[in-house]
Amino acid sequence: MQFYDEVSITVASGKGGNGIASGRREAGIPFGGPSGGDGGNGGSIRFRADKDENTLLPYKYKKNFKAKNGEDGKTKDQYGANAEDLLLSVPVETLIKDATSGNVLHHFVKDGEEWLALPGGAGGKGNIHFKDAVNQYPNFYLLGEPWQKAELILELQLLGDVGLIGTPSVGKSSLINCAASTKAKVADYPFTTLVPNLGSVSVGEYRYNMVDIPGLIKGAAEGKGLGNAFLRHVLKARVFAMVMDMTRYNEGIQETISLFDEIMWYIEEKFLQGVEKYRFAFEQEGEMIAFQVYKDEELFMSKRIVFVLNKYDLINDAELVNEYQQELISRFTLYLREKGFHQLSDSLITTNIFITSAGTYYGIGEWIRALAEILKKTPVLALPEIEPAHAVVAEETGEMITEITDTAKSFLIAHQYIDEVSAKYVKVFWIQHPEICRLVFIVPRGNEEAELRFWKQIAQKGYRDILEENGVRKGDILKIKSYYQGYDDRYIMY
Repeated sequence: MQFYDEVSITVASGKGGNGIASGRREAGIPFGGPSGGDGGNGGSIRFRADKDENTLLPYKYKKNFKAKNGEDGKTKDQYGANAEDLLLSVPVETLIKDATSGNVLHHFVKDGEEWLALPGGAGGKGNIHFKDAVNQYPNFYLLGEPWQKAELILELQLLGDVGLIGTPSVGKSSLINCAASTKAKVADYPFTTLVPNLGSVSVGEYRYNMVDIPGLIKGAAEGKGLGNAFLRHVLKARVFAMVMDMTRYNEGIQETISLFDEIMWYIEEKFLQGVEKYRFAFEQEGEMIAFQVYKDEELFMSKRIVFVLNKYDLINDAELVNEYQQELISRFTLYLREKGFHQLSDSLITTNIFITSAGTYYGIGEWIRALAEILKKTPVLALPEIEPAHAVVAEETGEMITEITDTAKSFLIAHQYIDEVSAKYVKVFWIQHPEICRLVFIVPRGNEEAELRFWKQIAQKGYRDILEENGVRKGDILKIKSYYQGYDDRYIMY
């Protein structure tokens, strides 16, 4: 079963409606003039965070979302209708990333928050706008702006304050059912939990979230078992609660301690690639065990560690429980020594060990109250991947004007855009500029008046001077880069 906390979708805004060129033809109005209305704006793509949504499952079945186009303009000064925006609901704490670059575009942090993903194309102008003292009856209009398209990744952030970590069948789901009064599925076979469960725990006036991570096994960071799909959820918790099944004794202790290696390996792969100097540490902070990650000697990540010895009801022997606790202290101390970490005192480790039974609720109250006190003393140190980020805008690549005569001329001849004779006397230039692109795409081809207005705007905006300063001459060909995904680059003659 795949957990849909991350999905890829394609979104496209609506195209702007075209303007229209028409003349007024009414009795009693002999010189009516132009009457072509504007086209309506295309629909935009917007996302809204909704507290009632808690999964990205709806996007499993539908991957493509397209807003409607604006309506074309009409005669008698009538404007086309604007298309409605397409509003997509996502859970709070959803990240939206660009699928190509991986850059974070937006992070939803509160209910009702909206974000504009793609603006709809602007409606084209009708000929009512182009009448002047010289041209009383303009016979041209402008096209609506093309739609835009984007490949996005939606990623749900499960922000649990406490992450229950352990191998399969140690009772994590049962513990969260007790602590948070949830109804997570439980059974006596491995991998019962296939998706993380999130519950809210109340201790007096204080509330915190607890997330039950599906059972991890050795090699999880490399994709074994349920793989590393859930390790990133572990890292968002401020407290790691390492849960063990006391009925498994030595084997259970060793497997749980080895999960620290999986977590550290994942952190290295995810966050520390290319970093020359970093280190992990287990340190004492007051009466708490702190698992720290330093990058270039600066604190990069900090988590608190507690150990939960579960299934006391199946042991029900204080002497055996004390023996198990001493074995855990001994094994964890040995692990720290073998890995070269700072040694922690037996009393500190003992303070952070809790004996529980999800079956009888034994020790649950003491445990959740202790977690509340730990959280109150633990600052929130956000990971880079969940920090809010500014939207990524299209970046210019290379120079605005580049001569590409040698590479493009053969293509133009092959497609009969120019003949071989003309090709001897022209140059071809690659133009990368969003505004020039927009002006080119809204001009109806073959309309001399519209094209004349286009070149007038190019001159007014200072682009003609730039072109000619870079060697562009009359008769040369300009290849205009398309900034509209799904639309080819355009060739125009200067």
